[in-house]
Amino acid sequence: MTDTDLTDEEALLAKTARAYFADFVDNTYLNAQQASPLGYEPRRWAQMCELGWTAVNLPERVGGAGGTLAEAGVVAREYGRAAFASPLLQTLRAGTALATLGGGAFDGTLARIAGGGSAALVAPPDRTVRAEQAGGGYRLTGSAVVEWVEQCDDVVLLLPAAGHWVCATLPAADLRDRITAVPSVDNERIGRLGLDGLRLVASPIAPEAARYALARANLLRASAMVGGCEAVVEQSARYAKERVQFGQAIGAFQAVRHHLARMVIAADAARLACNEALTRAVPDADESAIAAVAVFAAGRSYVQIVLTAAQVHGGVGTTVEHILHHHYLRAKAMQLRGGRRASRLREIHQALVVRREGRLW
Repeated sequence: MTDTDLTDEEALLAKTARAYFADFVDNTYLNAQQASPLGYEPRRWAQMCELGWTAVNLPERVGGAGGTLAEAGVVAREYGRAAFASPLLQTLRAGTALATLGGGAFDGTLARIAGGGSAALVAPPDRTVRAEQAGGGYRLTGSAVVEWVEQCDDVVLLLPAAGHWVCATLPAADLRDRITAVPSVDNERIGRLGLDGLRLVASPIAPEAARYALARANLLRASAMVGGCEAVVEQSARYAKERVQFGQAIGAFQAVRHHLARMVIAADAARLACNEALTRAVPDADESAIAAVAVFAAGRSYVQIVLTAAQVHGGVGTTVEHILHHHYLRAKAMQLRGGRRASRLREIHQALVVRREGRLW
């Protein structure tokens, strides 16, 4: 895998992030963090904040770096490549959603993120939480499973209401009694946030604006999955060259070569769709279909690649002594966090065929 499809600035950022994670992330480290009480190392979180990764695409007026979504995607990709677990991806998604909605209404929360705070985005893909107008505000119903919601400083709610959406931010401390930690398939921490009866004052958002803000935020999850795809392909190719059977490396067998070829094709499909979506997701583009396609392609490719990698590795990668098992679990977990596949395909059909959005076809 190469970074030839990145700009010089993006390639430098990717190189820096990859070197940072490579310096300490291995299977032993990931296993230790997964078993730790907090789930991640605060010292590493502080380092990532000092590097500016949590605010790479936030406006300069709130203390961000003023970078592009593609640059945030580079950080997310290296995060996914390392199978690293922390609130980084959630914070990037929450900050991106608020910055896309713009208007200065959320500058306080964005400034806290830029200053080293963490945030969790509550926007369940299958709309398991809804807001209803009540008095001068909104009353919420439903619940959602959210990554790192218990460990974050701020919670960003972007929810559908009747005919529009609403957005509000709350201190996570105000929601602690509503959070129940639940087991996660992978090494990311998750919690169930029950919102029945919660009343809040929220800003009404046009459906198109909310859809676009979520599309940009979800592209960062797609980027993380692309990074995971690339890491697994590289590990599998390396193993195929090192593992000897019947007097030769297993990569010399045609069946293994076919496996590796299919993995490369799947990784390329995910990467190209994600890069195209990141490039087109400029502010005010209001084009969400390509982002939905990128997220769907990345989720499918990541799962396909880890399943094939398990065959190339002879099942070794599914057990805890090999780093591949983190990708094996994260692939399905990250795909599931995108919601029901049938619903996502229906949304893509609505955008591309019914609304004839964008220039994809």
